[in-house]
Amino acid sequence: MTDDSSTTLSDFSDGDSPESPPDDSSDEAAGGVLGDDIGVFLDSHSDDSSDEPTGESRDGTVEERVLEAFEDEIAPRLVDAGWGFEAAKSVEFGKTDQSLVNHVRNGVAALARVNQLIESFGGVPYDESGVRDAVALFTIHDLHKLDRERDSDSSERFDIPRGEVEQYVEEFDLLSWADALELADFHSCAVDHHDSWAANPATSTHRFNDYRPLIRLADALASQATPEAAATGRVADAITAAYPNTTGVTLRSHRLDDVKGVLTNLLSAAVAETLGPAYHRLLLYQDGVVYLVSEDEPVLELDDEFVSAVFGALKRNVRGSHAAYQDHRELRDNLTVRSHGFYGINDQEFFYAGPETVLRAVTLYGARDADPSSDPTDSMAESMAGLETHLPFEIERTREPVGLARAVYTVKRSFVDPVLAATDTDQSSLAATCEVFGVDDAVRAGLERAGEELSLTAGGKWDYSYGVGQALLNEGVTDDEQLADRVVAGLTELADDWAEIVETERASELKSELTAYVRDAVVVDGQTVESGEEPENTLTDAFEEYPGSHRGKTCVLCNRGTTGTKGDMKASKSLTTLQAGYSNHIAVDAGKPDKLLACYPCQIELSLRETGSERREGGRLWLHFVPDYFYTPVSWARYSRFVNNFSGEARTELGGLAETVLAVGDGGVDADARPGDTTDDPLGSYIASLVDSEYGRSMIETLDQGFDTGSGYGTRTFGYFKPKDNNTEFQFFGVFVALALASYAGLRVTVSESPIPDVRGRDFQSYAQIGAGFSQVHGFYGTEVRLSELRSRLDAAAALIRLGYGYTRDDALFAKYLRATRNKPLPGAYLLKRLAQTDDGSDAAFLLEEARVLDEESGTTPTTRSSSDPDGPTTDTEPTTDT
Repeated sequence: MTDDSSTTLSDFSDGDSPESPPDDSSDEAAGGVLGDDIGVFLDSHSDDSSDEPTGESRDGTVEERVLEAFEDEIAPRLVDAGWGFEAAKSVEFGKTDQSLVNHVRNGVAALARVNQLIESFGGVPYDESGVRDAVALFTIHDLHKLDRERDSDSSERFDIPRGEVEQYVEEFDLLSWADALELADFHSCAVDHHDSWAANPATSTHRFNDYRPLIRLADALASQATPEAAATGRVADAITAAYPNTTGVTLRSHRLDDVKGVLTNLLSAAVAETLGPAYHRLLLYQDGVVYLVSEDEPVLELDDEFVSAVFGALKRNVRGSHAAYQDHRELRDNLTVRSHGFYGINDQEFFYAGPETVLRAVTLYGARDADPSSDPTDSMAESMAGLETHLPFEIERTREPVGLARAVYTVKRSFVDPVLAATDTDQSSLAATCEVFGVDDAVRAGLERAGEELSLTAGGKWDYSYGVGQALLNEGVTDDEQLADRVVAGLTELADDWAEIVETERASELKSELTAYVRDAVVVDGQTVESGEEPENTLTDAFEEYPGSHRGKTCVLCNRGTTGTKGDMKASKSLTTLQAGYSNHIAVDAGKPDKLLACYPCQIELSLRETGSERREGGRLWLHFVPDYFYTPVSWARYSRFVNNFSGEARTELGGLAETVLAVGDGGVDADARPGDTTDDPLGSYIASLVDSEYGRSMIETLDQGFDTGSGYGTRTFGYFKPKDNNTEFQFFGVFVALALASYAGLRVTVSESPIPDVRGRDFQSYAQIGAGFSQVHGFYGTEVRLSELRSRLDAAAALIRLGYGYTRDDALFAKYLRATRNKPLPGAYLLKRLAQTDDGSDAAFLLEEARVLDEESGTTPTTRSSSDPDGPTTDTEPTTDT
């Protein structure tokens, strides 16, 4: 019988009671083709000798050094042993998919973070040797899951021979990595870590018993799929058990009931900042954070003051998150030339960067747009000719005055007019603009006369600006900094508080919407925001709007309402970058609106991505990555460095990636799997395929390039934009890339045509989810890919790519190849035969294995194939699952 003490930790232990449902750990559990081995790619330590004690050449805290050493030296070996294909948790038994590699890594990272924080609560942290010992023991704590037949017998699952433990200890070099331990300690951990009557306490060593509370703590934290699940009293008790001197420690959490992407990360950080330094960040989830907190710390009241504080922190975070919001030279790329002759500025930019930074971006754009070697259009030249008859100078027939004129008109529209509207003055807009730009009275009088005789505002244009532009050109005021200083001084003469006036005019609605969003989305320790009185601006009810009127005040991306009007929700195509093509609820026969109805939070998210990406075209797929299950602050930073490689001109070569995926197995990836690979890293060929600068094509990029990873945390979004021949091949390759990237990084993923995640990570349990609109590829991948199916689906896709490219490198043909997988009983043999018929068979001879894989994996149930036994399961029974 299980003793009474097991009731404290059994809910998150990997130990199984006889009543537990069957475990699926030896099914085809592809927990990521390369698991969660991020450290291998992030840092090249080829000069470091593995015989040297880790930490002597590393910087940072004890915990950071141990974590870095684990990711660089141990995690690659776990992957090489095939642990990325074994399940620690699985959807088949009511759990959220998690590979064994990810489970181990989560526990290691969480344990290191607790050790780093525990001194603040009176606990005595373990030294570096102690942390390494605990990490080494935790690495092999779930060996029972690696033998399906034995684990299916509840009475024998922990009867693990000493020799089997020794095999893994030697393979991972754990005795050298943690030299204070002996083999008997590892064996006792493998057979007696679990709270189960089937465990073997008689084999436990004194040293393992000393570390047992740490192993249980790591196991407890690694198993929690949501912030609320982690922030429980039982997990806090596990901390106290591991660190007996700790007093008054508890766990608290916040979550966000809506997920966007970059905005989610910044908001999560803003909530953490508002909660204050007494809340120590422990685990970072996609939609929330778990904190270590003193029991004596008062619970913060979630009221209007809290909402205001979060909003202020969010505003500061945004402005400090990207160089574009601090440097007008970066922001300039966010401006666009509008047909009426001014620079379009999204309202969000005034919130992100502030009016003066926007102003300087405008003058920079105008100065660079002033090209003396280009000719104006006929329409421009006609307006210039009419104006100069009333001015004391001629206007040059080049683009030089045009660029300055565009800056003038933009300043007039976005800065001068709002200031005039907010002040008691009878001054005309033209006079005020001339004053701001320092234009003399003779020019202003000439422009006023021209306005009486000419149509200078026809069609929404403001052709007065050509005269002001030429006046500036005549003065030699063509330097953007000089021009900006002049305008700032002029605006200050109009009103000392011009910046506040402009920001209120352009971004007041945004503040109202974001405040409502914070009130609606933020939950702290299960509490929502309670206002003392009815908020001045409340969101419209999406349910009432949707059935009440077609295309009501409902966001077409997330179904949220608005605090304003329907007109406020109309987002331009330049902002959405979707070519007005995506909606999750507009009827097909309703046509596509010129401007999508998007709530302000969605508009903000899309504008943040516009800043953080280089691709602006529509027609992309969106890859939304979810941490599995969480990051710690250290692992978030390291993963962010990995993500940064998918920026700029990063390229991926699909044929090489497919070849490498097929090379992954229980023996790992051969470093020479691709010609030209010379790295000593056994996973180097996989990385070379993911970021292949020599052979690849640009097709994926992260959408938060340049953002400071310290300003926010939680989720990452990629855009997939490979040039497409047809939707089927585009979606087929997009899902393949998403699965390959997710499996390497140890993340779960949703693939969607929607730029905003359809669901949060907590809302689906499978390893990958494939959204609507993928009907042709759903038959191949399914609508979701479970952990137990991932290796099968990746192998099948990779084999199909290899065979298809062997026939001809024509992506358009993959729609036809996919039909073969549905219609042919042996699609691999069929495609191989077609390939052999096209030439002398030289290519076909090298693709026999790919044909076999495709035949085995297409049209069959992937779960019938064991990851450790390619011929299928050896027994009809199933091992027990985790609790």
